[in-house]
Amino acid sequence: MSKANHTLRFPGDKSLSHRAAIFSAIAKGESHIENYLSAEDTMNTLSAFTFLGTEFKERGNKIIVRSPGIENWHSDAVTIDLGNSGTAARLLLGLFAGKPGSSVEITGDASLRKRPMARVTKVLEQYGAKYSILDKLPIRVDGVQLATLEHEETKGSAQIKSALMLAAIASQTKLSLHELKPSRDHTENILRFLGCEILKEKVDSGFKIQLNPPYSINANEFQIWGDVSSAAFFVVLASLLDIESLTIENVLFNSYRGEYLEVLKSMGANIEIQELEPKTGERGSNLIIKPARLRAIQVKPEQVPSIIDEIPILTVAAVFSEGEFIIRGAEELRIKESDRIHAMVLNLNNLGITVEEFDDGFSLKGNPNAVLNGEVESFLDHRVVMSFEIAKLRSIQNAEKAKSNSKVLIQGQEWVNTSFPSFYNLIRQVMK
Repeated sequence: MSKANHTLRFPGDKSLSHRAAIFSAIAKGESHIENYLSAEDTMNTLSAFTFLGTEFKERGNKIIVRSPGIENWHSDAVTIDLGNSGTAARLLLGLFAGKPGSSVEITGDASLRKRPMARVTKVLEQYGAKYSILDKLPIRVDGVQLATLEHEETKGSAQIKSALMLAAIASQTKLSLHELKPSRDHTENILRFLGCEILKEKVDSGFKIQLNPPYSINANEFQIWGDVSSAAFFVVLASLLDIESLTIENVLFNSYRGEYLEVLKSMGANIEIQELEPKTGERGSNLIIKPARLRAIQVKPEQVPSIIDEIPILTVAAVFSEGEFIIRGAEELRIKESDRIHAMVLNLNNLGITVEEFDDGFSLKGNPNAVLNGEVESFLDHRVVMSFEIAKLRSIQNAEKAKSNSKVLIQGQEWVNTSFPSFYNLIRQVMK
């Protein structure tokens, strides 16, 4: 590996790609999506709507979506397989619930069929939504005309919020949502970009959000920033390895998604953020990262919802930091693609790192000179695999300096394809 300056660009943000696909299918006509994430999860979202009459094709760096519009979707009973995508499953459980006359069975792979869906279905059932069962896929959704949706959301879940918004749009009905804990705002941002009026008022620690029909979603040009969560693996890599610097160009810069950068800065990471002009309702940035000696911290509970997907890779940063790392209030990690608390604790123990596990998190003592040996179980989870790939690289570097050996065997590398197919290629670029 040369101590050079490296520059990377990342595939499209997964959250934005899911939403661009959904709104392109809702709109009548031809939409173009630039820098769409060509990963299993997001391609499954695009494919879902082909059963209803949409068509899509790839043209260079664009996806072209042609749709008859939501009002003209096929109403025949169909089964949609969403693979491993919990986001798509929960959002579409909302969308189809509010589409009168539709009948859709939503299913997924073995991992997705174990994940809870009741956080969405139980909420919408209160307003008349019809589901065959409430908790685990497969679930059949028989769309009905929903009345006004008035809901108090207490979990800080962007998926519940987005499912409610999509249900309201499909039923052309009013939504009044009191969001007690703020959550990611991608759906609000893309709706504003599409010309929908959203009333959003700050109330105490949360928001009151209102959508009023009629909703007119028109075909559009969507430009997708690079995935800021995927960038997290390389921000940590550049912080830990002996390189000159790493520049990551054109990534999403959303206040609910970039909090991990602030956590890393508080650990001593050397990160420069260059903000860019917004597109498709979202801000973007270039990131410049240089190696730094990190110190472990206690993560603030209020930061947890905004870093929930990055906790595995932040844990890797902590392993090679000085001091004690503590994270609490992260019980939602138990119901991600895997039980990520259990996955991280078990794998770190297998590699020789002592970790104390709690119901809602864990703690560990970092060591900048740690050398890891052992086997990593994927738990069918892409973020677990990618996090330990970064840990493996720092461990090898430490072993070379100590004139010792590090052998880390990581199972399940194929799961990376669900969200980040170019991960290993980008690793090779940095490690040249």
